[in-house]
Amino acid sequence: MITPTPASAKNRAHPRLQRKLHLAFGFFFLFPTAGLILFSVRYDLLGDTYMPYFFLGLLVFSFIGLHVLKGLFDRITAISDAMSGEAGAPASAAMDELHAIAESFRSVKSQFTRALEELEKKSADLSVLKDLSELCAVTFDPDEILHITLERALLLTASDMGSVLMLEGSDPRRFVVKATIGLGRFATPGERVNFDSSIAKYAVLNKSPLLVEDIEKDKRFGRVNHEHYGTRSFICMPFKTSREVIGVLTVSSRHSQRTYGPGDVDLLTPLLSNAAFTYENLRLLRRSERAEAQRCTLDRLVKILNSSFHDNELMLAALQELHGVVPFEAAFICTRTPLQPEVVQVREMLGSAACRLLRHTPYAVQGSLVEKGLQQESLMILDEE
Repeated sequence: MITPTPASAKNRAHPRLQRKLHLAFGFFFLFPTAGLILFSVRYDLLGDTYMPYFFLGLLVFSFIGLHVLKGLFDRITAISDAMSGEAGAPASAAMDELHAIAESFRSVKSQFTRALEELEKKSADLSVLKDLSELCAVTFDPDEILHITLERALLLTASDMGSVLMLEGSDPRRFVVKATIGLGRFATPGERVNFDSSIAKYAVLNKSPLLVEDIEKDKRFGRVNHEHYGTRSFICMPFKTSREVIGVLTVSSRHSQRTYGPGDVDLLTPLLSNAAFTYENLRLLRRSERAEAQRCTLDRLVKILNSSFHDNELMLAALQELHGVVPFEAAFICTRTPLQPEVVQVREMLGSAACRLLRHTPYAVQGSLVEKGLQQESLMILDEE
């Protein structure tokens, strides 16, 4: 590396050159002149007529020589300074270039480190998706798929609270809680949630992810955040099949400072897409298996009706076949006569639980659900409520 000469070093070099010039002038002029004067006095040479002119010429030419030498030294000094400046300029440029190269290397290293961290995170995310795909391949329970999906969603977004709500086909529309993590008593599997009053409905209606950074400042809702939800931010992702939205997945955090962003939505999108595809396939598979089981049961019922069974034997065989496709705890076949329309008789029953009803015993049905069903003369389905 070439180190440029500082200006102070140059200034110190000039007086040294001047001193050397004066010293050289003294050696070549002062001492010889002093010796000549000494000999002139000693040997009486000053009495000569031409000696003063000789000394005058010697002084004049010595002065001219000193002036010429001084100009020559000044010129050499200027040339030296110019050469030093020219040598220092490339050195300074080289130093600047080296600094620029070093800065470039540091920038490349920083970018490489960030890229490596992002690559490691992407690798971990892909590993989570791979695990989900493998689990989907070994389970045939749609509800288990939903729970596994919720676990992986919380892992991907570094969250600790979440739920999966699936739409029911009832009127009015409702959500049913299928899986929860971290919500405790505030959301339990099997619980039903009103569709119209739930924020999750926006993800269903818009068929797109719902990202809320602060629910209290979001003009779409303007709600007060509940304490058990922790942070005011959350994500609501729709479960979309090829035809419709069948449910939503919600993730949140107990940490009040946690804020979700578009990057979290991008992480969850392929997870939900894969899970919805698998869930829909398993649901269709179960529906197909159920339809096949119902068809087989119907075939056996037809054979039973055309068999030699009669009365109670026939009804009991029919109930046993129905139990294969309808998982009931108790079933009854009741009849009534036109003479006593307010009374029914239990002709046959099948069930695993204890029952106070007796076969071939009449019971009054006035004001009961049985009477209402008989009056409607159609299928009647009642909820647990």
